[in-house]
Amino acid sequence: MINILMNTSMIDEKWCVPVLKKALKPGMKVCVVALSFFDDTKTGADWNRQFAPGQGIWYRSNHDVFFRYGIRDEDISWIRYFSDSTEDMRRKIEQADVLMLTGGAPDLAMKRIKEKGLKKALKRFSGVVIGYSAGAMMQLDRYHITPDADYPDFSYQTGLGYVNGFDIEVHYANNAHQNGYIEKVRQETGKPVYAMYEDGGILIDEDRKITCFGRVDLLE
Repeated sequence: MINILMNTSMIDEKWCVPVLKKALKPGMKVCVVALSFFDDTKTGADWNRQFAPGQGIWYRSNHDVFFRYGIRDEDISWIRYFSDSTEDMRRKIEQADVLMLTGGAPDLAMKRIKEKGLKKALKRFSGVVIGYSAGAMMQLDRYHITPDADYPDFSYQTGLGYVNGFDIEVHYANNAHQNGYIEKVRQETGKPVYAMYEDGGILIDEDRKITCFGRVDLLE
């Protein structure tokens, strides 16, 4: 397995392409796991306004970005929470070489994964996992949520367990608010924290070697 943790879905930008092209190859099949939407997305129509081709405001930024790596439109599938059967979802995961875990609400995504019975399929996956923001956090065995506009309270949450031994701070701006909670995590867990600026990411290869690219601070 290769794990890629970022803040943004824009994987076709110049600062990250040289690193990501080591993992993303022409002809790969991608599954976009779009389960991290917030609770105000209540219907299939709501979901379509965010992710459906032709109308979804986040469609191209999660789909077209793979074209830079020679991955074709027809090789990209989406998990459609409101219309796919559980079997459809599992099949898309099992047939993929790459999973894209979207940003948003990591705790709600984990709840939906459990609800749809997808955790085993995700745990068995052995290809490339890209996750940004919430999708980066979810890859950890345990992650923290720093209070912000969407989450008023600090919390620790359980992730998919692809990655362990450290924690991350997404959308890092090196401010007192974030640094205070990073220190809290370091003191309470004993784990180092990788603080990823907007143009920063982490790649963990098959040998579990960690490579930071762009702007990332290691706080330990």
